[in-house]
Amino acid sequence: MKAALSIRLFRQLATLVGAAMVLAVFALPAHAGISSRRQLAAILSQTPAAQIVGDGQQMERAEQAAAKIPGAQTFWGVGQSMQPLYTPNTALVVKPVAYDNVKKGMTVVYVKKNGHVVAHSVVDEDGKGYVVQGVNNNEADSESVNENNMIGVVVAAYSAAESPLRAELVKRVATQGSTIVAANRG
Repeated sequence: MKAALSIRLFRQLATLVGAAMVLAVFALPAHAGISSRRQLAAILSQTPAAQIVGDGQQMERAEQAAAKIPGAQTFWGVGQSMQPLYTPNTALVVKPVAYDNVKKGMTVVYVKKNGHVVAHSVVDEDGKGYVVQGVNNNEADSESVNENNMIGVVVAAYSAAESPLRAELVKRVATQGSTIVAANRG
């Protein structure tokens, strides 16, 4: 009897903890990172959703796509700054574009002064270049993207894991009156 009660209590506790974790995850876009609906709508419409592929096939598929685009390169997205748009270990295809053709919401790849390569979304412009920010970051990057440090713009992405958070973010932005290009819904 005690064992059955303990197991039942454990299951109830596990269910409650699991539900709390799911709620916390789905609340993330509302509390962390970029909070402007207008900026999020621009990012969702200008940044391609990841195509889901088998685990271990991300880079192979990205390299196949990059081979068809003159000057394109591939990169691994390894951090969490772009969640919920991209999960860690998303392979990115980056196409060189003219600096003046970059628009707010595009996700650009650039080299920071310390040599790190970063993929973040354009949220503004300042006197030094484009202001970029990771969707999951609370603040814009301290360095601006300019003609000298920009590699290109993300034109395709491949992930082994779906991002239910991206779908939730798309729904939230759409229901709050912002227009999102249907082709980029994840």
